[in-house]
Amino acid sequence: MPSNPEEFNSNQPNRSTKYASFNGMKGFVKNLEKHFFSDIYIKENSPNTDKINLVIELQCNLSLIEVILHYDMGNWGAYNQTRYSLSDEIKVLERMNGMAVDVDELTIILNDTSIIIDKIYNHSISDQLITIFNELGKQYLQFTNGNMEVPYEIFVAVYEEVRTQSEFPIRHRKKTENYCNYWALYFESEANPVIYDLKNSQIIYEDLYMINK
Repeated sequence: MPSNPEEFNSNQPNRSTKYASFNGMKGFVKNLEKHFFSDIYIKENSPNTDKINLVIELQCNLSLIEVILHYDMGNWGAYNQTRYSLSDEIKVLERMNGMAVDVDELTIILNDTSIIIDKIYNHSISDQLITIFNELGKQYLQFTNGNMEVPYEIFVAVYEEVRTQSEFPIRHRKKTENYCNYWALYFESEANPVIYDLKNSQIIYEDLYMINK
């Protein structure tokens, strides 16, 4: 399975990516293929030579509900049966390359949706990937309206916008430290993306800054 196809582009157009090339890449890709039953495409978003920043795409020929069921049985992701950990894989790469390695973005393309996980702090994706998978299963019936409509894109996680207390309110992004507050969902039936509130297990149709007023 290729690790740098010509057609692979990052979902973040402002990122200057290049084809990945680092020690241990072949084994890293092989392990991802094994545990996620996916074609793995990897690029680098590394502005300097002091750190390797990865942009990873997994293309998996399963639906979201199939992935959730296989994950629960320990057949996808393989966390339950083999204690596979993306964090451990990253640590191996760091030892082999003698520098920090991180994942800037992880995109999982399934038959009915794409899950885009963006970095929120160093090693946030590898540290919280299991939590994200658990939340996908836990919240599935709620964010699909009882399995009536699967969003064609799930963006994890949304930064909250808040207003400053001033004469002229200014919106700014409030840094989130986890992936379990708000996600953005894109439905064919909706003209605009909607926000999913994980804590209350419900879809909301407001700008995030209004939630925090």
